[in-house]
Formats: sequence, C-alpha cells, structure tokens
Amino acid sequence: MAIERLELQVSLRDGRGKSVTRKLRALGQVPAVIYGSGISPTSITVESLALARVLRGGANALVDLTGDKAVEGKPVLVKEIQRDPLSRRVVHCDLYAVNLKARIDLEIPLHFVGIPRGVALDGGVLEPLLRTLEVSCMPLSIPESIDVDVSNLGIGDAIHVRDLILPADVVCKTEADVTVTHVVTPRLEEVAAPVAAVEGAPAEGDAAAAAPAAGAAKAEGGSGGKSKE
Repeated sequence: MAIERLELQVSLRDGRGKSVTRKLRALGQVPAVIYGSGISPTSITVESLALARVLRGGANALVDLTGDKAVEGKPVLVKEIQRDPLSRRVVHCDLYAVNLKARIDLEIPLHFVGIPRGVALDGGVLEPLLRTLEVSCMPLSIPESIDVDVSNLGIGDAIHVRDLILPADVVCKTEADVTVTHVVTPRLEEVAAPVAAVEGAPAEGDAAAAAPAAGAAKAEGGSGGKSKE
C-alpha cells in the first residue's frame, strides 16, 4: 500500500544565525531547508505541530508544500531531522524535493508478519537481521512498508532478500543473498553442575579443617619417640 500524501504549510525564512533560529523556535517554528529536483536550496520555516503530524505519517511520507508561491505544490520527502539531545524536540529539518516522473532510491521498513512455527512449537527465537530494504521506485508508488511472512519458519530456517515479494514497480537494490531474518535455538546460559562428592571423602570445609589437625598429630607423634639421654 502506497503512503498517503500529506500537506505541510511553510514560509520563506529571512535571516540566518543562531539568534534568528532561537527566536523562531521560541515561537513554535522549526527552521528548515528545501533542496533537490527543480529548486535551489531555500530556507523556510514550518510550524512544529504541523511538522509533527507529517512525521507521524511515516519516514517516507510524500508531502505537498503549501503557503508560499515559491514552493506551492512542490512534493518533498523529509530527508533528515535534527533533535535537541535533551528535550528530543525537532530543531531543524531538511526537505528533499522530488520529481514525480523520475525514480528515487530510498529505504523502506520491513514489517514481519506472523509467528514462526519454530517459535510457537519448538521454543526458538526469531532474529531479524535486516530492518529496512533499499529500493528504487516512482515517488507516487512508495510503499509504506514491505511485509515479510515468517509464519512457516522452523528452527534453522531463514528468509533472504530474494524471497521477498515486492509491490509492483518497486525494484530491490539490496543484494539478493542477504539474510533478512532467521529462527535460531534459544541461547541458554550454561550453568556448571556442582561436582558430586566422592563417598567417604571429606567435604571441602572439613578437609581444610582436617589439614592443620593432621599436621599437629604428626608433630605430636614425632615428639613421642625416645629422647636422647
């Protein structure tokens, strides 16, 4: 299923520097830049709440810009976002303008479907080794995700990139032999079993206590011999 197209209202931004961007953020605005197909790098601002709604649409949501004639109707992808390390609020973003008539390369998230029989019946563990797939497709055909059916996997079974079923018009760029996921036996911690005591042998504590006693007895026996006159 292709991702739903969204809209984002933007405004052209005048001025640069930390003082300008701090004032914008204080007003609930996020500084941003548009670049890519058919447009020179352009500084803009977007409302933080509006941008948050777009980000909830998914990593590859196709967004139509509104609000200024210079960018009106321009389709973009959110290419990169920067967040404050403490508050995690978005402090800057890059928007990449796309040509709707040209293919683009991007990463699509993988969605694992089902419970492997090796997990349900044999106690195995599903171990994903790939979380996204690099593909080429037309902007209007960007899939929201790619389903990976894992229900038939037993312990030791694997799914490779070549096994995936892709939507029409989507071409995989990841190598075919790469393992997507497999089911493995659970990694149990090896617990060393206590060494069984030999029948009749003293316990470790008793042996330690017996050692000085034996030495004392030996010394006593030595002193009990005939003394020299």
